[in-house]
Amino acid sequence: MSTSIRSFVFTGIALFTSSLLHADLVLETETAELGKQGDMLFSMAMQAEWEKDGSRALFTLNQYEYAITDRAEILVEPFFYEWDSPKGGPSYSGVGDLEITPSYMVGLEELYMPAIVLAFKLKVPTATNRDIGTGKFDYQPYLIFGKTYGDWILNANIGYDFVTSTKTDKLRNQLIYDFSVDGELTEELSLFAEVFGNTSPQRGEKSTFAEAVAFEYKINKNFNVFTSVGYDSNKVRNVRSGFNIEF
Repeated sequence: MSTSIRSFVFTGIALFTSSLLHADLVLETETAELGKQGDMLFSMAMQAEWEKDGSRALFTLNQYEYAITDRAEILVEPFFYEWDSPKGGPSYSGVGDLEITPSYMVGLEELYMPAIVLAFKLKVPTATNRDIGTGKFDYQPYLIFGKTYGDWILNANIGYDFVTSTKTDKLRNQLIYDFSVDGELTEELSLFAEVFGNTSPQRGEKSTFAEAVAFEYKINKNFNVFTSVGYDSNKVRNVRSGFNIEF
């Protein structure tokens, strides 16, 4: 997968839950459900990808979230390692970038108004391989809108990613958008679905549009497991499995 596309996959970040905290690794869309002061969440997952030309990739996903107040949170996402096996080229691997996202709820959900959360993502260039990361800082301010309808929760993200270019790739800043819905099928089992996309990452490349669906199973009130499957307009298929622990 090219650096520009990989950058989008990691930036779509934003992440998804129907439990106490608003971000876990089930999918990409962040929700407007913030935790209570002192709540913590640890999530870990592995994601495998297959491209249309036969290229394959495997990488880790990790995140740590802490509710500073009832309306403010900090999210830290280290991408510890990635393995890539491109078709017709040498394989490579390395440590990924680090993302740090503070967020603040500027508007509470009311009868006819969604909750509104303002977030700012900073990508710290910790990647050890230039095929994985650009080696420069990126910035992404974005808004999260969330509304509850009965047993279902709708969320929308819209942001603008300020991307730095590399010596070999002239990257463009990107508009990024996400829409999701989730709800409980049973007391233990939840369903998640989303669509997300971005504008063209560089000249000659089309914008990306993707969709995914996931199931999350609650083992107990503090521990759940999940699996998601996704497909995007570049014909990249992916499977993600992992767990979440709440404190």
